[in-house]
Amino acid sequence: MNIPLIINLTLQDFRDRYAGSIFGVVWALIGPIVMIAVYLIVFTEIMGSRLAGSSNFSSFSIFLISGLLPWLAFTSTVLRTSSSFLDKKSIITKIRVNLSFFFCHISLSEFLTLILSISIFTLIYIFFLHEQLSISLFINLLCLLLVQQIFAYSIGVIFGVVNVFYRDVREFLSIFMNIWFWMTPIVWVPSIAPQWLQNFQGGLNPYFWFLEEYREIFLYGNESRFEKILFLALASSLVFATSVFFVKYLEKEIRDNL
Repeated sequence: MNIPLIINLTLQDFRDRYAGSIFGVVWALIGPIVMIAVYLIVFTEIMGSRLAGSSNFSSFSIFLISGLLPWLAFTSTVLRTSSSFLDKKSIITKIRVNLSFFFCHISLSEFLTLILSISIFTLIYIFFLHEQLSISLFINLLCLLLVQQIFAYSIGVIFGVVNVFYRDVREFLSIFMNIWFWMTPIVWVPSIAPQWLQNFQGGLNPYFWFLEEYREIFLYGNESRFEKILFLALASSLVFATSVFFVKYLEKEIRDNL
């Protein structure tokens, strides 16, 4: 793994996303702000959603932001990584690169964008709500987000390999991520869901495990327990190891089918 190359690719990817645009990196905030505003209007003003035990508009805003921002980075990483084998086939077929790590700059670039967005929203959170987010909580949050991005990258690589052989996977994955979004309590309150959907979250929805921790930090100011972070890190590492094995085992076939 060529670390300097990965760093350069990460910075280049981050710059290229906003190169030539008038607002530049501000677009990293405009998109989420518009989405958050739309969901807030729909769920609070039209549907009247509120958190249990609170009629405070700001509480639901934090609930929404703490779930939506990490999800945007997660889904973007999965989708972009899954299509990278085909998008970069001109490089892969000409240069002998490590396919397991070559695309991790996508995950890191999304991580930088996510940190930028969350940092600005955190400053707004502190300024307007007069709440405090300690350094230890912020470091705790960074660890969770980094583990999430490892998980997202690993899923993207696995689907990217399958996409080399079955080109319909890209379209399927886009639909699947949309279904996953609505099956997860990112923009809706878990208490309104039927019992079977609530049971699904704790046992079968891996993203909900991350979501719970984000909400603990932003809504309640609680640090994640070390055991929980360790569990998420081990689970993500297992998926990552699976993706590496998958690529190594099928590397010749991948290059032949590009």
